[in-house]
Amino acid sequence: MPESIKTILIGLGILAMGGTVLVYGFPGLILDWAKWFLRWQAGLTRKVIQVDDHRWVYLQGGKGEPILLVHGFGGEKHQWGFFLKALSSSHELIIPDLPGFGESSQIDSAIYDIPNQVHRLNRFVEALGLQSFHLLGVSMGATISGYYASEYPGKVKSLGLMSAAGVRSRVESTVWKRYREEGQILLIYKTETELEELLSVLFFKPPPVPRPFKRHLAQKGKVHYSFYEKILRDMEKGGEDLLEGRLARVKARTLIIWGANDEITHVSSVEKFERELRGCRTIILEDCGHVPYFEQGKKTIKVYRDFLSSLPKQGKDQ
Repeated sequence: MPESIKTILIGLGILAMGGTVLVYGFPGLILDWAKWFLRWQAGLTRKVIQVDDHRWVYLQGGKGEPILLVHGFGGEKHQWGFFLKALSSSHELIIPDLPGFGESSQIDSAIYDIPNQVHRLNRFVEALGLQSFHLLGVSMGATISGYYASEYPGKVKSLGLMSAAGVRSRVESTVWKRYREEGQILLIYKTETELEELLSVLFFKPPPVPRPFKRHLAQKGKVHYSFYEKILRDMEKGGEDLLEGRLARVKARTLIIWGANDEITHVSSVEKFERELRGCRTIILEDCGHVPYFEQGKKTIKVYRDFLSSLPKQGKDQ
């Protein structure tokens, strides 16, 4: 999700009385304030750690059993918005910028396919001393989370997959059909027009984004365009069905959340996840695109919290 549209809306709310000058002259500053507000509201601290060849920047805070949240392609640690406050009162949250994204390192010579990112994520987990945790990912982050749970099943208390990639869907999505037929990559952008195209497939009902923020995001998109294209090419080599045949290794109880109107990962993908993840729970949200935690935020938070509450308590049979 580009720089978190939710962060923009939060920033506008915070500065509603601040005047037009701030909105039009300093959109980047408003976004920084909005990110600070999200951290403060949820009681989270920004932290930095070096793990092998990558510098990780992450948020941590809250109390209770830990939840590791994994963002999607082009996203970053603040994209979860009010999910952070909703969960930090009952759980410790660890929310990193994945290598290649946000404030974490970008290394031209590194490979950013899913297996390598999973290995890096596990090294990050080891560096923090996490023994076991709940794992929640969205989109690319859900692919990484599913792969992680199949590779390190003993570490994952529960698995949450939101709009996950990694299987070949029965019905081809709009985004991948346009890529196959026209070679158009809708997930990256360097102009306002390309950003608007991404928003049109990302959301069922795209939120209004003021022109200064579109311009700011397009400028940032242009800066990251080549590197994000490299990451997509790295991931493409692994195939779109990377998770097929692996998910049966997952031991954790799993929640699947999907938007019925997802144009990036088609909802028919759920069929393969359900086939391999025995006993998983599936929630399909109507009038919802690729980012349920944004478009159906209250419902998604309730569904996930109810799922966590339904899990066996520590020390009881899993």
